[in-house]
Amino acid sequence: MFHPQTAERRGLHISFLGVDGIGKSTLSEQLVAELRGRGLTVTPVTWRSCLDADLPAWPQQALRTLWMDTFRLLFGGAVDRDEHVILPERYEEWTAQRSEDQLGRLRATASSPSGPLAAALVEFAGNVVLHAEVIRPALERGEVVVQETFPYKHVLKEYLLASELTTANANSPYSPEEVDFLFKPVEAFFGGGALSPDVGILVDGPVELALQWRLGQSGAVGVLEDLRTAGRPGDEGFIALQSASARRFHAFAQKYGWIVHTVRDAPVEENVRRGLDLVLAEIARARPSWSLMTSGTDFRAS
Repeated sequence: MFHPQTAERRGLHISFLGVDGIGKSTLSEQLVAELRGRGLTVTPVTWRSCLDADLPAWPQQALRTLWMDTFRLLFGGAVDRDEHVILPERYEEWTAQRSEDQLGRLRATASSPSGPLAAALVEFAGNVVLHAEVIRPALERGEVVVQETFPYKHVLKEYLLASELTTANANSPYSPEEVDFLFKPVEAFFGGGALSPDVGILVDGPVELALQWRLGQSGAVGVLEDLRTAGRPGDEGFIALQSASARRFHAFAQKYGWIVHTVRDAPVEENVRRGLDLVLAEIARARPSWSLMTSGTDFRAS
C-alpha cells in the first residue's frame, strides 16, 4: 500500500503476479538489473532464497519450518507405491535429500482435502513472517524490494487444490462454501492489507503459451504447477489449475489496482522491453523524484 507521507525516504515494494511459465522471473531479473544500473539499491526477495540466506535464527528457522510444512501438508494423505509420502523433519536432511525434486518424481494418489487447505494457511503464515522480518526492514532502509512472484499466487493455488479435492470427495470434512469462506479474508489481506506491494504487475498471457514455454525451459511442469495432489498431474492438470488461477488473478488485479502487462507469442526481448517500460512508468508515478520513465539498457536474453 502506498504511503505518501514517507514516500521519499521509504523504499519501494514491487511484485509480479501471473501463471507459472508466463515470464515473471525473466521480467523481474531484468528489472533488478535495470534499477541497479540506475544506482538504486535493489533487494530481490523470495521465501526460498531466505532459507539459505545470511539471516539470524529468527526468522530463518521459522521460515524453514513453515516452508517444509507447506509441502508436508500438500502431500498429506497421498500414497506413493503403497506407502504414505513421508518427508524429512530437519532442514539439513531436506536439502541433502533434495526433497522437492523427489516430490516432482512421485506418482502419488490424491492428497486428503485437509492437506492443501492447511497448506494454504501455513503458506500465508510464512509470508506474514517474510514480510515483517525481511521485506519491511529492507523498505525502511530505503531499498527497492522486488518479488518475482507475489505470494498470493501460491496461497491461491493451494486453495484451488483444496476446492478441487473438496468438490470431488463426497466424504470431505469441509464443503466448498466453507473453503471459500476461509479464503476470502486471506485474499483481502494480500490485496489491501500489509502484504500489498506499492507496485503490483500482473503478467498476463495465454495459459497454453505458458505451458509451451515451461516445457521448453524445463521439460516438465513443476510439482506445484499442476493438479497432481488432486489426482490430475501433467499438462491437463497444468492447464486446469493455471486457467483457474488466471481468472482469479484478473479479478484480483482489477479489484486492487494492479497494472497488467500482456505477453505475446513473440521474442522474449520484445515482451521484456514492453514490460520494463510499463513497470518503470508505474514506478515513476509512485516515486517521481527517481526520474524513471523508460528503460535505458538493451536487453540480452540469457
